[in-house]
Amino acid sequence: MSENRLLLSPGHVLGSGIAGAIIWVVALFVLRDLTQENLVLVGASGVIGAIAAAIGALYQNYTARHTQEYLELAEHQAHHDALTGLLNRNALFSELESSLKRSKEDDTVLGVLFLDLDRFKVINDSMGHEAGDELLRIVAERLLGTVRGSDVVARFGGDEFVVVCRDLINEKSVLAVAKQILKAFEKPVSLYGGAMVVSTSIGVAIARPDDPRRSENLVRDADAAMYKAKRSRSGFAVFDEVQRLQVIDRLDIERDLVKALDEEQLIVYYQPLIDVRSKRLYGFEALVRWNHPTRGLIGPGQFLSVAEETGMMARIGEIVLREACAQAAVWNHLTTDARGVRMSVNIAEQQLLDGNFPYLVADILDWSGLPPEQLTLEITEDVIVEHLAGLSSLRQIRDLGVSLAIDDFGTGQSSLSYVKQFDMVSTIKIDKIFVDDMGGVNAAIIEAVVAMAKALDLKVVAEGVENDSQVRELLDFGVHIMQGYLFNKPVSADMIDPSSWFSPRDSSSDAPGLSSQEINRAFARTMEHARPARRG
Repeated sequence: MSENRLLLSPGHVLGSGIAGAIIWVVALFVLRDLTQENLVLVGASGVIGAIAAAIGALYQNYTARHTQEYLELAEHQAHHDALTGLLNRNALFSELESSLKRSKEDDTVLGVLFLDLDRFKVINDSMGHEAGDELLRIVAERLLGTVRGSDVVARFGGDEFVVVCRDLINEKSVLAVAKQILKAFEKPVSLYGGAMVVSTSIGVAIARPDDPRRSENLVRDADAAMYKAKRSRSGFAVFDEVQRLQVIDRLDIERDLVKALDEEQLIVYYQPLIDVRSKRLYGFEALVRWNHPTRGLIGPGQFLSVAEETGMMARIGEIVLREACAQAAVWNHLTTDARGVRMSVNIAEQQLLDGNFPYLVADILDWSGLPPEQLTLEITEDVIVEHLAGLSSLRQIRDLGVSLAIDDFGTGQSSLSYVKQFDMVSTIKIDKIFVDDMGGVNAAIIEAVVAMAKALDLKVVAEGVENDSQVRELLDFGVHIMQGYLFNKPVSADMIDPSSWFSPRDSSSDAPGLSSQEINRAFARTMEHARPARRG
């Protein structure tokens, strides 16, 4: 530490004190005042001064040294992650900026790898946060032991890590590092006495010397590629031109969605659920649409993922819930037949994690005047499994008298044994992928779901019904509540005629259920708002 070189040495201070005492003796000798008392006084004062100066120098050195160590520690903590010891997010961007500059000067290729651990939430929730922290430390050590010495490893946040590959000859070298990391993750991790394989998804962004992107753009692009890798389960994916356009479009969607919430551009459409056996309307599912000023009517698939990532999903969910409850209450006033019809609304992950959500549901029911038994809230099984702590909120909602349904059942990570924990659920919705092909394994799955539902006294709804043969097969399985384009696509509230939609239907046919012609007549006000039934 160069600063310490300027500090006084205790030995030098002691020597200077003795030298000072000798000078005083010489001075007294010259002045002819060299008595014994004066010699003792001079010697004592010189020694005491020297000792005091030495102690002061020691204290000064001690204080300065520890101050320097404190400053160095504070600087380290400001740039490193406390849990793993890796660079933190701020230090990453600073390091990446200098690496980009060096890449341009040296005419080399630079790669940014964005890593996200697969199923980390499940491990963290099931084994505890201490196990999750230990796993992150193990991952950090494994990354440091895998990459090259010139590479930079940082913890971006949560279970996300970033590796910066510097001084590379070509793009293939970046991919080689990604493959090497994936291979390293194949080795099981020993965690609290057990061994498990923890996989990761990697997004790769490659910067050539003439690349105009800044550090934050490269990390953003690598993050986008990581989501592509996670969806395709391919291990890693490289950011390309198609994704670049998607990122630009996503940023436009994000900006416009903020404005859409302020200007009330979101509207609610309703898709009917039909009880085919009793030949009547069972309920509606409320589905959000975006009446974009330039793009026209946008479906949820184009903007809900952006809303989830940016924290706007809870607000959108409240808008849909409030509008759907108000509309159902209006129909109740228009016809008594509507009072037995359910309104289903989807719950987002952000809403489930909000401890105040049950109170919001109660407030909206009181505000709209809709009876709680007419409202059904739907939530996907993946969200429930990943956030089992949210079951208490669901039980509070159930205690209000509101029904709960598991959406897209069979497509997520739960098993039939999990359903026993979902004691607050009253309905299971079979996903469209099973309805599309009800043979082989899918048939066995539907049979198992129906049998389980019967044993637990749960209702079963089939989604994505599009033709008469599917209706017949589902009835054979024992499923009689159905939803799909065969009956009607989602329509706005003004396309639903209460005088015809809510009335039960009679049929002269002995065959169970509604015929295609009856369905179209009963549940479509105009033909352009109903999808024609397929011919068998």
